[in-house]
Amino acid sequence: MKLRVCNLQPGEVLCYPLPLIVGEVESDSGKPEVGSIDSWNENTGHTSTISWPVVNGKFKVLVRLKNGENTIKLQCGQDILDFKLTYTRPKTTKCVRPLYIKCCDDAGSFQAPPGVDNSMVAAQRKILLGAQLLQTFTAEKLHEHGLGRATFQIETNCDGEPLCRIFTTSLTLRKAQTMTGMDLWFHFARELMNSDFNDKEDSKWYAFMSFTRYNPPMDGFRPQTHADILSYTRGHTALGGGGLALFGTGTLHTWAESLEEIVPRFTDNRRIDRTLLMDDSAYREFYWANYATGLGASLHELGHSFDLAHTPTGIMARGFDDLNKVFTVKGARPVEQKVQRTMSSLKEISLTKKINNSNHTSSVKKAPVIVHIEKTFQAQPILQTLVVRNYDGSVVKETIHTPGHDGPVREKLKLLQLRRSSGSSASSSSTAIASGPSSAASSTVTSPTVATPAHLPRSPSVEKGAVRPEVRFADDRAHWYRSSAVLLRYHRWITTLEPRDSTEKLEFVSGCIHSSAGLRLVELRSIPEGGVFHHWEFLQKAPTSFTLHKTDLDLVKCTPEVMLVAEDNSGNIMKRKTALDDL
Repeated sequence: MKLRVCNLQPGEVLCYPLPLIVGEVESDSGKPEVGSIDSWNENTGHTSTISWPVVNGKFKVLVRLKNGENTIKLQCGQDILDFKLTYTRPKTTKCVRPLYIKCCDDAGSFQAPPGVDNSMVAAQRKILLGAQLLQTFTAEKLHEHGLGRATFQIETNCDGEPLCRIFTTSLTLRKAQTMTGMDLWFHFARELMNSDFNDKEDSKWYAFMSFTRYNPPMDGFRPQTHADILSYTRGHTALGGGGLALFGTGTLHTWAESLEEIVPRFTDNRRIDRTLLMDDSAYREFYWANYATGLGASLHELGHSFDLAHTPTGIMARGFDDLNKVFTVKGARPVEQKVQRTMSSLKEISLTKKINNSNHTSSVKKAPVIVHIEKTFQAQPILQTLVVRNYDGSVVKETIHTPGHDGPVREKLKLLQLRRSSGSSASSSSTAIASGPSSAASSTVTSPTVATPAHLPRSPSVEKGAVRPEVRFADDRAHWYRSSAVLLRYHRWITTLEPRDSTEKLEFVSGCIHSSAGLRLVELRSIPEGGVFHHWEFLQKAPTSFTLHKTDLDLVKCTPEVMLVAEDNSGNIMKRKTALDDL
């Protein structure tokens, strides 16, 4: 049996402590292996073994590193692979600070089904692990673009352990639950800036509100649309910008608390009961989908705090709904955990708790029906109605006449989906603004500094004189759009092991952008929507100046002005509204 790690090199140096290890297992017969693989770190003070699924010979493993060199053990059957990785925390004061907000007159528990731990301690564990998964995601997806494994840092305590703080607001529970999402965002932004926390200027707050409550009618009414669900939810928002990314906790109970829970949570096929619990899953309704959308939406809003705008694809569109695909192998199922911990002479073996399915019927796969069809069989033409549901609850239907094969059906469905993405208008309300570059997205995802996005012009694939690398995305929509990846790579909060000079400044005069540190990115965003529709990147050689010409902007002649965004090699970012007539 052969074990291979595909995404990392032996001895690789990382700036984050929770690497994702993607690999393959080939059996002695040459056939893809199916089963499980065990992983542990020999360099931690004790040995903790976690089992991960192997599907069609593929596996994904998460393992915690300590500072310095680590020896990771991967075992499948009798075969063991030793894999060395080094973790070096960058010396930077800029970090993301996970935060759990409670009201001054409340105990701080979050909404959860009966029997589920909804304490503040459980919330801290879920939020902290979520932040670490997003840290790992950012590193892996920048590497996917050929930009190295750069990522943000998470606040740690004096022992170097990641930290999630509890913040008690001056708001009472009753007051907080009557405020709009926007009002809550501005209130907490002011409170945090006026708080006693140190290094506030070097902080991006990744904050969750404990007081989110979903209260549908008690008569068994089942909300059908996302707007219906929001109308019965109090103390909820998903807003990001400046130094604060703020979220509700209506679906926090679906999140994992530990590494052992990640696969079970991301593959939990129980359905959310909308008569009792909030469903924010892009109409997929499963527990795993609520985890993927909730965690992914929090990354979307954290992206806004990193100066990212909405994009045609990726995390800053609706790609965050696919976040589960990054950390699981397609077709994976939970593996019963035998966790062995060795401390001195003490050995303790215990079984990890399974997710309680007692109140839910599990879906059992039925044996396939086998039908023998004669060669001369001719299918009868039939009428088929295709239905595409938008995120705002509206439905597009079309009935077509089709022969006995599904070719026309597939083509028509593609047309309906394209029509939805290009023609739907996103609606807004006083509590939230719909997000997504080309579709009416969930109204819980927005930024306080970004207006309702609309369909954007197509970008040319290549700008004059430059060839962009072709990127193959491994996890469908869960990726950073190219301009977002470049902006993050040089952002002051996204660190690598390289020293950074932050003394330079960007200038824009008569259509020319100048930085003595060298330019890395020039991006054009629409007004008022704020979505990216074109960019120039300079990775090999950073020019000190770049001039915009009208002739280069044929796609935006119908637009009187654009938002110009530029970033230099020191991570300085300039944003400027620019009238095209002035170029």
